[in-house]
Amino acid sequence: RVRALGVPAGGAADPVARRLANALVGNAPDAAGLEVTLGGPTVLLHEDALVSLCGAPFDATLDGAPLPLWRAVPVQAGQTLTVGGTARGLRAFLAVRGGLHGHEVFGSRATDLRAGFGGVQGRALRPGDHLTWSPLPAQAARRAFIAPDLRTPTGPHHELRVLGTGDLTADLRDSLLARPFTVSPQADRMGARLTESVAAPRDPARPSVPNVPGLLQLPPDGRPILLLPDAGTHGGYPTPLVVITADLPRLGQLRPGDTLTLREVTRAEAHAAHLAQERALRQAEWMLRQAVGSGE
Repeated sequence: RVRALGVPAGGAADPVARRLANALVGNAPDAAGLEVTLGGPTVLLHEDALVSLCGAPFDATLDGAPLPLWRAVPVQAGQTLTVGGTARGLRAFLAVRGGLHGHEVFGSRATDLRAGFGGVQGRALRPGDHLTWSPLPAQAARRAFIAPDLRTPTGPHHELRVLGTGDLTADLRDSLLARPFTVSPQADRMGARLTESVAAPRDPARPSVPNVPGLLQLPPDGRPILLLPDAGTHGGYPTPLVVITADLPRLGQLRPGDTLTLREVTRAEAHAAHLAQERALRQAEWMLRQAVGSGE
């Protein structure tokens, strides 16, 4: 709805990590948390909490002891949670039971750094910032374990399934599909530019058209750009391919230096992949809710 106003979709770059992290601590799937990119924060907890960290395999510690990822972990008031770096992937999601507070704009607490709204005053966190969360009944840490096949792959090699659009010509199909590309250092929440170039069509009279996360843009220099959640809502570059919904979380884990290939699939295959992924995620969320009720 807000995209019609020119506002990017926003939200977690790896929505699978967000959903599973929230499920582990008993939150709603869209509860607000912290997105960690490349290196994480050091957080001093002033209240007891239940947290989970899901996504790329970051080095994380609690008072110097290793913090397990993909699990619910109780934290006592006065303890310090430190998230270091990761050798693979790019992002993780830190969930706190109750969900973090933040400035809500258009029904979301996500931060739009370029527009300067949402989250904490519309900016990145700084040392000394204080974050709060909604109180929920205390919950014991569950022994639940998230199966590896539910997690978003973190590279360094990726295969992204794509659909062709009306901009896909025979020449572009030959130059874009089944060949390796490298993620360049120009990668952020708006998009990831690839290093290799292809012959890009040029049409000065081409009108701007709507963009969505997952589109592959071809600027005049021929170096493709894969759009991420904070991408603009309109653009004039050709967009011959779009990543299928089931593979959108992988875009959030593309790290500079990673390699990727693009594989075209049918709409039926894309639909089936999305249904299978959603079914698996909902089953995991349901099982975690049952674990809450049984105290496991």
